[in-house]
Amino acid sequence: MHRILSIGLWAAACFFGSIGTAFADPVELVLRDGSFSVSGTLTSFDGEIYQIQSEFGPLTLAAEMVVCRGATCPTLRASPENVTFSGDGSLNSALLLPLIQSFAEHQGYTYQLSQELAGQITLFDPNNDEAHAVFTLSDRNSGDAILDILNDQAHFALMLRDATPEEQAALKKDMFGALDHPQNSLVVGWQDLYLYSQPSNPNRIITMSQLVAMLGEKPRLWPLAAGRQYPAILTGQEDQTLALKQLLRVVDDIRPMPPKGVHTPGRLTVSTDQVTQDTLVQVSVGCGPQAMPAEVQTHAHPLQTPIYLIAAPKKMQNFTRAFWAFLLTPEAQDAVQRLGFTSRSPEKTEIHGQSGLLINAILNTDMDMRTEDLRQAVLNLNGYERMSLTFRFLEGTQIMDAGSQSNFQFLKRLFVNGYFEGRKILFVGFSDSQGSADGNVQISLDRARAVRATIATLLDDAQLSDEFEVLGLGEGLPLACNDTAWGQNQNRRVEIWVK
Repeated sequence: MHRILSIGLWAAACFFGSIGTAFADPVELVLRDGSFSVSGTLTSFDGEIYQIQSEFGPLTLAAEMVVCRGATCPTLRASPENVTFSGDGSLNSALLLPLIQSFAEHQGYTYQLSQELAGQITLFDPNNDEAHAVFTLSDRNSGDAILDILNDQAHFALMLRDATPEEQAALKKDMFGALDHPQNSLVVGWQDLYLYSQPSNPNRIITMSQLVAMLGEKPRLWPLAAGRQYPAILTGQEDQTLALKQLLRVVDDIRPMPPKGVHTPGRLTVSTDQVTQDTLVQVSVGCGPQAMPAEVQTHAHPLQTPIYLIAAPKKMQNFTRAFWAFLLTPEAQDAVQRLGFTSRSPEKTEIHGQSGLLINAILNTDMDMRTEDLRQAVLNLNGYERMSLTFRFLEGTQIMDAGSQSNFQFLKRLFVNGYFEGRKILFVGFSDSQGSADGNVQISLDRARAVRATIATLLDDAQLSDEFEVLGLGEGLPLACNDTAWGQNQNRRVEIWVK
C-alpha cells in the first residue's frame, strides 16, 4: 500500500522548506477510510502536502487523503508560500501588483506591502493575522525573466512580448510540452503600443501597410510627404521594439541606429506610454494609399501586444495555483480593464453601432471579394451584438494562438456563471482573403465549429453542439486590410455574437 501512497514523490523539502526538529515527536498519518496508516517523523508541511520520514523511507502524502494523529499535529502550521515574479518593471507596478491585491480581496485575505523590499506583498489570514503567502516582484526585461524561470529563480515570467524562437525552444525542452499549452502560459491582457516621430517629420497618419513596409522592406523609408522621404529608423526599449515587430510579423535581426547626437526626422520611437501628442503617429487599418479617417476607425487600438505570463516547469502550490486560475476569472479581467489595459471582459458592439464596424468592413473589403459574402454577413448578424472575445487562427488551419487558448477558460467561467443564460449564442467564423471564396467560407465554418466543440467539451455538455448555432462568413466583415500578415491574422477569427 505504501507504494501507492508514494507515487509521485518529489523533492518538496527543497521547494517548501523543512519544518526541522520542531516536530521531532512521531506522528501517524491515516487514510481517511482507515485502511492504512504510517508512522514517522514529520519533516515538512505546506498546508497541502505532508512529508514524513517513515520506516519505509521518506514519503509524501496529500493532506486531503490522510488524517494526522499525534501531539505535533494540532500545532502544525505551514510556512508562508513564496511566489516570485520576474518581469517588466512598469507592468509589475501598473498591472501585476494591483492584480495581486484584487486576488487577495477576492479570496478574503488582507495584505501588506513591504517597507523594506520594493515589490513584495504579503497576504494574511484576517482572523489570526497569520501570513499565508509572500508575492515578490522582480523588475527584469523579458529575456532575463525567461532565464529566471529556467534557472529556478522565479515561478513566473511576465512579458510584454512573445518568447523568441530560441526562448521557446529552451522552455519547451525544460517543460516537456508546448509553450502555448494553457498550463504553461496565458495572456493576462493586452497593452497598447504608441509610435512617435520627430517634430520635423510631417507624417502623422500612416496605414498599417505603410508601417510594415517601413520596418520590413529594404530600403526602409517613410512614406513620401511634403516632397521629402526619410530613412526609417526604429528606436525604443528592446522589449517594445521586438513586440512591435512580432505584432507586424516583421523579421529583422539588424537594428539600425541613428548617428549619435543626430535627431533624424526618420526616427520612429515605439513606447507603451502615451506622451506628447504633437509627435504621435496615428496608424490606420484601412486599405489603399490613403489612411482611413479617424472617425470611422474601430474603437480598438490597432497596435496591441499581448502580455504573457509564463509559468515555471514545477508543481504549483496552493496560492500559486489559485492566483493562476484567478487571472482568467471575470473579476480579474474586469480589474485588468480598469487598470487601463485591454482585457477579455465582454464588450458588445452592434453591427450598425457607433464603432463603425460595417463602414470599417466595407473600406477594408478587397476589390475581388464577393459582394454576396458581405451581404450575407449583414443579413445573418442583424439584431445581434458582437462580444469582444475573439479566437484567432494560424493561416489555413484550425490551430489557435496562445491568446485564444487562454480565452477558453474565461469563456467557460462566463457560461458557468450564467452570463449567457436566456440568450441566443452564435459562433461566427471568418477568414482572410487567401484562397478561393468558397474554400474560405468552409474553413471559417470549420473554425466556428471547432470553438463550439471545445467549449462544449470543457463544460462536459455535448448538447451545446445543438443549442448554439455556427456560421461561416468567409471573407465577409474584414477587420483589417488583407495586404499584410497582420491584417490577415486579424481577419482569421471566430467571434461570439449574442442577442
